[in-house]
Amino acid sequence: MTGDTETEPFPTWFSASSFTHRIAVDILQNGPISRVSLARRFGLTQGAVSRITSDLAHWGVIETAGLLPTSKEGQTEDPGTNQDKTEGDFSETGAARTRLRAGRPQQALVIRHDAKTFIGVNLHGATAMAVAVDLACQPVGMSHQKEIQHRGPGQVTEVLTGLVRDCMAEIRQAGLPEPSGLGISLGGRAAGNRVVTYAPFLQWSEHVDLAAAMEKICGLPCLVFNDLDALALYEGWFGAGIGLDRFVLITIGSGVGYSLAEHGMPVSSSDEGYGLIGHQLVDPDGPTCYLGHRGCAQCLTTGSLVEQYSRKIGRAATVEQFVHDLDQDLPQANTLLNLTGFRLGVLIASVANVTVPEKILIGGETSYLMRRCSESIRKGIDSYRHSQMAEVSLQIIDNDWNRWAQAPAARAIASYLMAPDGADGPQTRYA
Repeated sequence: MTGDTETEPFPTWFSASSFTHRIAVDILQNGPISRVSLARRFGLTQGAVSRITSDLAHWGVIETAGLLPTSKEGQTEDPGTNQDKTEGDFSETGAARTRLRAGRPQQALVIRHDAKTFIGVNLHGATAMAVAVDLACQPVGMSHQKEIQHRGPGQVTEVLTGLVRDCMAEIRQAGLPEPSGLGISLGGRAAGNRVVTYAPFLQWSEHVDLAAAMEKICGLPCLVFNDLDALALYEGWFGAGIGLDRFVLITIGSGVGYSLAEHGMPVSSSDEGYGLIGHQLVDPDGPTCYLGHRGCAQCLTTGSLVEQYSRKIGRAATVEQFVHDLDQDLPQANTLLNLTGFRLGVLIASVANVTVPEKILIGGETSYLMRRCSESIRKGIDSYRHSQMAEVSLQIIDNDWNRWAQAPAARAIASYLMAPDGADGPQTRYA
């Protein structure tokens, strides 16, 4: 299954100017939104925006959803205007048009959520989970899950195919369009978003063109992503990162994950998938990791937490025991939790000092425990930040396994909606 066959590029919905694609994405993320707000956000005249949105409506990408409500002062309450970064047309004529329209209700533009469907599959350890979503990356049914008994490429492909077919049947049952694409995410690397070159939990000894294998069997365009980068894009397009120029996602659980996103897109690197911050020093007196590093970020993982707590109480413990003892307010459990929060704060400070993000998102299997020790996290951050620096904006996101399956679907949606590299041509429909 080493891929050497030529494949078609992942399709885009339509072929148009880069502005047209960007406005479609903005309506997806921020709709309902008015044409006036779009003109301001993109620095375009309202005439240009009207032509672009008319094309998008003609192609079935967007639709109107009534009128935006007006405030008591007669101004249109447009959710998009609160996030404006440009003022658009600065001419007297443009300003007059804006003032004239500001007092009248504006049409609300929204993406046609049910116009397209996609399927996302996440491989996590020995489990594969799949979900069908609409164009807004909202599930159209239930999630589907299967255990991977044998990890050979052929057996894994067979499991994934079964999950995809379950999702396709669900899409048909709901009366929605056949899926336009399939996204798969896993812990590791996929060259060109197609060929798996590194996936330690699968223990594959050779490169595997997983995308080509799935396309051949399922008949769907397919892309394969690193799971952290897929989740970062999901947050940037549909979650806590919408509207942020730069944010960081850190996950803690079976490992320590990191992804940097700019303008909603994860920053691509040839080193992604290899554990970028997993061995960053967070406590010189901390435990030793499997590579012999003392006090690296591996002490934040679930396995290390269990090992540390077992030593504290003098017997073998589990995560469930640790959480139970926290609920019982046992000193040993609270001490370890606060120490872990402080160490996480040190890691956050290191990331914030280097990448200067607007916000840092904390996710993963054990991120919910960090809600209990927010003061310790802040102390860890402050210990490596100048007192005059702005406070790091933090948000702990829920670890919903369905979201990990939605995430690769989100990346497929992004590929489907965004303009191909260098696209800036005439607004012609994509067949």
